[in-house]
Amino acid sequence: MDLLAALHSFVRVAATGSFSAVSRETGTSQPTISRHIALLEAHYGTTLFARTTRSLMMTEDGRSLLPHAYEVLEILETAETVLGRRRASVSGLVRLGVTTAFGLQLTSRINELLGQHPDLSVEVIMRDGFGDLVEEGLDLAIRVGEIAEGSLIARKLGAVQRTLVMSPKHFTPKSRLEHPRELTEEPCVVFAYGGGRQDWHFFNKEGEESVVAPGAVFRANSSEAALHAIQAGVGIGLLPGFQVRDLLASGELSEVLPAWKVPPMPLYAVHTGPRTLPLRTRTVLDFLVEISTELVGAD
Repeated sequence: MDLLAALHSFVRVAATGSFSAVSRETGTSQPTISRHIALLEAHYGTTLFARTTRSLMMTEDGRSLLPHAYEVLEILETAETVLGRRRASVSGLVRLGVTTAFGLQLTSRINELLGQHPDLSVEVIMRDGFGDLVEEGLDLAIRVGEIAEGSLIARKLGAVQRTLVMSPKHFTPKSRLEHPRELTEEPCVVFAYGGGRQDWHFFNKEGEESVVAPGAVFRANSSEAALHAIQAGVGIGLLPGFQVRDLLASGELSEVLPAWKVPPMPLYAVHTGPRTLPLRTRTVLDFLVEISTELVGAD
């Protein structure tokens, strides 16, 4: 069992790049994590990590061992499930980082999950910016857009359609906009995922494409703040379709340029590993996979 614990520590150090990060997330002392790595290195007669006072880099032998370590841990998890060692109720806390709009949708459905697993607790941390999962102590996170960090393990949940909307309170000189280029003459509300320029990309069924740099009179890094500004008539804005669908149905908002569409953005659930998750975390992930298509739409 010491070897298995050492393999688990190894894959976590490989994912996080830090002994101290693994120590914090597992509640184990850093010397214990160091001993686990030393045990593996002695067992295999090699060096798995090149260490300096400022950096930790995996060696070629370490990279060779990593997929086998994952496989061993996955086989063990499968065996425990098959043999019924996890028949006890799902229990414990799962910390889930979500975007604001998705988080509000999720909370309307969370009782379905908690009703099935009364010993399970879920803490939702809502923010539209991307943080570090290990530093924030997150078990899972929802990410919109392609995943840049190679250390994250991602499960695609679906695709987020986006809709250009405005409020009846918003006055536009033209009764109806016909082409995206006209947006440069309109006050716009921009939901900014990050810094820098925020272009809007459009296409229509004829295959024509148009890229617009909206004239932002209001910018926000919160989708809820952007939505409230649009509802108040500040300007035209581009928001996740699932965030505005009820407002469109009620007539509180109207779609702008309905003949033009915006490419969808992929939606992922991500974690730092191992690929074999604790049962409580796996249960939450499976629930997200189950309801995500209904919440945000299919690919």
